[in-house]
Amino acid sequence: MKAIGIIPARFHSTRLPGKPLIKIGNKPLIQHVYENASRCRVLSDLIVATDDERIFDVVSEFGGKAVLTPANFPSGTDRCAAVALNIEAEIIANIQGDEPFLDPRLIDEAITLLSANPEFQVVTAARDNIQEEELQNPAVVKVLINNKGEAIYFSRQNIPYIRSAESLTKHPALVHLGLYIYRKDYLLKFVQMQPSRLEKLEQLEQIRMLENGDRLQVVVTDRYSFGIDTPEDVQHAEEILAKQVR
Repeated sequence: MKAIGIIPARFHSTRLPGKPLIKIGNKPLIQHVYENASRCRVLSDLIVATDDERIFDVVSEFGGKAVLTPANFPSGTDRCAAVALNIEAEIIANIQGDEPFLDPRLIDEAITLLSANPEFQVVTAARDNIQEEELQNPAVVKVLINNKGEAIYFSRQNIPYIRSAESLTKHPALVHLGLYIYRKDYLLKFVQMQPSRLEKLEQLEQIRMLENGDRLQVVVTDRYSFGIDTPEDVQHAEEILAKQVR
């Protein structure tokens, strides 16, 4: 099955304006994300979907492929769907434009899982071994899964409420990672759904799938990744990059 990677990149980020073009080391963030995703073995193509000509120009300059989309889309998923509508592929990988350290092997694993299981419509990813500071941080999205590896709920809160920790050996919450692998038909259907009640409360669009009774399969990894949302995140990314260069 043909899989295409799409990286949505919006210039006007609320917390970090111009985020895709912020330099980490000697490269803009969007270039780190693009080059990292380019290491995937099962993607047939990789496209940046952006609302801004400055991002489009930078991607073109480093040899990447970019498509300009309207600026009024409510989410990166809508931006992905607009690009997916005009390409031939059965699988669309929505790769977040602010996660420069997402392991390309994880993307390959998630695509392979979706391709091998016709009953799956969407696969996402989460990291094991959540830390206490992540549990308390509303910027870190938590996910709970069932025994089949399907998402039960996503929240910015510390979930679940643990009444007694006496027998707890490992916290059940996982850190949700910015990766969604869609069957193209489902992606186009999803963006036509109305935002759901709990989705609007949490401001997490993936909850829309759960509220509509759809299954969301989760690949669990121990590989570290995080999104760039603040100047502190940029500094953290600089530190990680410096260690990789040594």
